[in-house]
Amino acid sequence: MFYDERIEKAKGRISRNAIILSVIISVVLGAIRLTNILKNTDQSKYLCLVILEAVIIFVGSVCLLIGFTRSKIYPKDERTIFEECCFYNKASSILIKIVTVVFAFFLPIVLHIGLPNNYTDGEFDRILLVLSFVVGIYVIYGFRRNDIYFNYSIMENEHYCKSVFKNIGKLAIYISCLFAVSTLSFTLLVAIKELDQVILIQHIFQIVGLYMIVLLKFSLLYLLYSFLEKMSYNSTRWLSRSTAISLGITVFLYAVYTFTAMLADSLAISQAQAMQTVSAASSLAFYIDFALLIFLTYFSYEYLKVKYNKLLSAGCLTILLSETSAFFIGQVWSGITSLFLREMIEYDAYTITYFLSTAKTIVQDLSSIANMIGVSLIIIALIKDKTIRKSNLAAIISLAVLGGIEMLLRTQTGYLEVNIYHSLAEIAVLIYLCVLVVCIERSGARLLEQ
Repeated sequence: MFYDERIEKAKGRISRNAIILSVIISVVLGAIRLTNILKNTDQSKYLCLVILEAVIIFVGSVCLLIGFTRSKIYPKDERTIFEECCFYNKASSILIKIVTVVFAFFLPIVLHIGLPNNYTDGEFDRILLVLSFVVGIYVIYGFRRNDIYFNYSIMENEHYCKSVFKNIGKLAIYISCLFAVSTLSFTLLVAIKELDQVILIQHIFQIVGLYMIVLLKFSLLYLLYSFLEKMSYNSTRWLSRSTAISLGITVFLYAVYTFTAMLADSLAISQAQAMQTVSAASSLAFYIDFALLIFLTYFSYEYLKVKYNKLLSAGCLTILLSETSAFFIGQVWSGITSLFLREMIEYDAYTITYFLSTAKTIVQDLSSIANMIGVSLIIIALIKDKTIRKSNLAAIISLAVLGGIEMLLRTQTGYLEVNIYHSLAEIAVLIYLCVLVVCIERSGARLLEQ
């Protein structure tokens, strides 16, 4: 593992790029949301819905400007480069704290104001969801690529588990502070506005429930990732158990989602009710993609440490970029769709709906093709290294057939049936990846014996 100074340098570069990525994403989503507000509402009070994007753009730009100025004023040497990296590490931490505090303060206000007739795109915290996925995946990939652990400061601690739970305690304290900020904001709102008692109780439960879910979600994610990191750090095998577990989690979550969709389709309920059930389970898609991308980062990092292979690196990176881009484009497309919502109601709804759904289908098909290319590159790379047999080339043909059937189904059947088929096909590919992991582990065991 790197010395502390080298770790700070690598973290600084990752932090700088994460700030740049956050600003770019906020500019795109903020512009779409602001256009929605100005186009579809006549009340300026809804402008607070874009406050998070504005804060990220402003604070992030100030951090980048200060960092750029520092790099131009001071001469480039080891000391100044190290100080610049330390600055970006602190700047990213400050940005996160400012954004979360602003979110906590405006949350009760947004709950009270509500959304204007469903004409704005998504909820108040959409930008945080997008950043946690896209930027989060980039940070995880950057850390693995530079052989850095999130818990590097406690990795060799004899009481590692105790230290992890201490960090969860610190997270709980921080979220409690955010809850206190929301409580203060809510108190001011109650003092200024005369709220109905029923609405008052409803808002209180919403805020308490949100913070409890956030604490539980991030605590479990951090606990799981700390567990995976420790196993990867202590592993003496070619592929650590972290790789296998992250892939197993992906398969399990996909199976749960697919079973829910198939159950909803088989029950004696309306199509609308079935789609509502699938939509409720679709929150799993976030964790499915996250688990898959964690597997790819571990898989590529651990394999390339033993055998450097450009094709395998390109295959894993293709899937990483495909999944993150598809997620981001999906959020952008949701916002663009809401721009035409009024026209869809007042004018030719069928034509506009057909155009929007066709464009969304094209994006989904392109993502599926990119994923097929990524898996194909991984298979070819493993065959090239003689890690697996040439018979696995048949899997590439199978991938092409599965993808072709899915694209055909998109033009012939409904949304729910295509989703079920897509999930089943994905599970088949993931199970095949499990087979590849077993083959690599066996090949690695033979290599270590030699």
